[in-house]
Amino acid sequence: MSVRNPSKAKYLQWRIECIGHTLIECIAGLLPGPWVFRVGECLGALVWPFMGKRRRIVIRNLRIAFAGEMDMAEIHRMAKASFCRTAANMISVAYTARLSPKQLKDVLRVENLELLEQALAKGRGVVLLLAHMGNWELLSRMVHFFPEGSKAGAMYRHLNNIPLDRRTRKRREADGTRMFSKNDGFHQVTGFLRDGGIVGILADQRTGRHGDLVPFFGRLTRSSPLPSLLARRSKSELLALSLVTESPGKWRAEFLPVKAATTADCMQTLEQTMRRSPIDVFWLQERWKFQGGPKHPINTLLEDENQQGEKAFRALAWLSENDPSWQVPKPWTHPNVHYEFALPKSMPRPSWISPDAHIHEVPASAGPASLRIAIEKIDDREPLPIDFILTRDASPALAEAAEAETIPLIRLP
Repeated sequence: MSVRNPSKAKYLQWRIECIGHTLIECIAGLLPGPWVFRVGECLGALVWPFMGKRRRIVIRNLRIAFAGEMDMAEIHRMAKASFCRTAANMISVAYTARLSPKQLKDVLRVENLELLEQALAKGRGVVLLLAHMGNWELLSRMVHFFPEGSKAGAMYRHLNNIPLDRRTRKRREADGTRMFSKNDGFHQVTGFLRDGGIVGILADQRTGRHGDLVPFFGRLTRSSPLPSLLARRSKSELLALSLVTESPGKWRAEFLPVKAATTADCMQTLEQTMRRSPIDVFWLQERWKFQGGPKHPINTLLEDENQQGEKAFRALAWLSENDPSWQVPKPWTHPNVHYEFALPKSMPRPSWISPDAHIHEVPASAGPASLRIAIEKIDDREPLPIDFILTRDASPALAEAAEAETIPLIRLP
């Protein structure tokens, strides 16, 4: 079934979601902005204990981003605070979307606007580097703060819910922001920039196995080259914009310069914007999810062995008594990957494992619950989380346990 050719059941689901969206907006419109924000925080706190998978993703992201800067207790406190803040910001969208341009200036304060004015004065347009943080729907309304006569545009990803997608796009365009999708030609965006336009790009999303390999929060990460590529092709200026919560129902946007039109400099500046207020960042997407597999070993993802990040990948090789001679294959080794080893209690330590390697004893044969506890204990022993488990002989119980802990399990032939 195609998303653009939905079944009757799917379309009914979309309509129900649209009705729910409308109800939330109507209720939010009756309340003061700070109240709406507080309601969102309370809802986030209520559902936090029941969001097991999302909770683990937030914590894993924060462990990678702030390993060596925060201990586990601080990470867990920030994870919950961030989840509640995200809920508050998302609920607040229903309130701020209905504000007039004059009312908007009462809830949003803009700093360093002169950076944008200076960039626009050069007449070659501006690529605006953005992150999912704060009440990010306000970004499509930033046109009301730009110099008079400015043309604003943004890269846009279609929502799966078609009716809600139409409504959202119409609302974003109502403020004068032109929306570009992946279906629009590259030349349309560069042409818009050459005419002096401003194009915003949310560049903090995962790009899979594609993109440029650059450091991001100290971890080598595949990142989108689109912002730097657009800036170079159109000879436009590059700026970043952070959006943080100042108080319930009020936000602050701040323009920051980008050193050069490279993916590495873009991601370094994007990190700076996110560090302005980490609890305002949308950490619910698994930004550093390992994208390897049997056909995509680690050395094809990291490529150059001389390129290393400050925060190495942490891998767990799960060994089995059924094949004691099996070793981690060469394509799965890299200087930026540190292996630990899980051995059944009755299995002798293989001679090929270095003496200083971390060895973890695990149950020889156990159910998913016991294996999950074992994996969780191993994962929690270091500041950085386990990025993936590599094995040759994976039982269904191990696969279930790894999935429950949201850790990719790579089974090699």
